[in-house]
Amino acid sequence: MENKVSLTGNKLVVVPQGINKIFAVKGRLEIPLQNIEGATIDNGILNEFRGLKAPGTSIPGFYAGTFRKNNEKTFFNIKRTSMAVVIQLRNEKYTRLVLGVEDGRKLVDEINNVIKI
Repeated sequence: MENKVSLTGNKLVVVPQGINKIFAVKGRLEIPLQNIEGATIDNGILNEFRGLKAPGTSIPGFYAGTFRKNNEKTFFNIKRTSMAVVIQLRNEKYTRLVLGVEDGRKLVDEINNVIKI
């Protein structure tokens, strides 16, 4: 599991696990729920050009850190073999988060239910 994600109070909290903290150059992200537009499963995003990493890691099959493309920042922390949870944001440093988690479908449902899409 690349990330531990929880809905705590009025925030989404993302904590990269183990060595992923180092590769992602990020120990924790906290996003207010009002800044989340929605969450989906999108494994196709792993086949797209992610952009320039700055800072981060991109080795075959593993993407972690900040990637910049078309004046947008996306935070990736995922293995190619994981289900890609994509969380769209507004009014945040990142436009989206692309995460590998233990139960992606459950997380997507929880997020969308809490923000009431």
